[in-house]
Amino acid sequence: MSLRRIPVAVRFMVLHGLVGFGLAAIFVGAVLWADPGGVGRLILREGGAPVVALLWFFTGLTFGSVQIGAAVMLQDGRDDRPRGGRRQRVAPALVPARIAVRARR
Repeated sequence: MSLRRIPVAVRFMVLHGLVGFGLAAIFVGAVLWADPGGVGRLILREGGAPVVALLWFFTGLTFGSVQIGAAVMLQDGRDDRPRGGRRQRVAPALVPARIAVRARR
């Protein structure tokens, strides 16, 4: 399947999801390198690759969701494509009606 045949919305979500997973990889690497509170050393010594993979996957889900949400909110909302559908009839302009009324004395 060619990349051009994928619907625009699906491409949009996959691209920004991958950006989120890339940011998650950087985040997990930073956590392991900075070793805050000894958690990096504990993960590498006790857990190993499965723990790092799970940490990357779940932070990737979180960062990917945030990235998709931010990208959606930052869209300008303009749609230059022509709109389909039927034309609506425009209601005639409201004109005041004259009513003859007898004056009372």
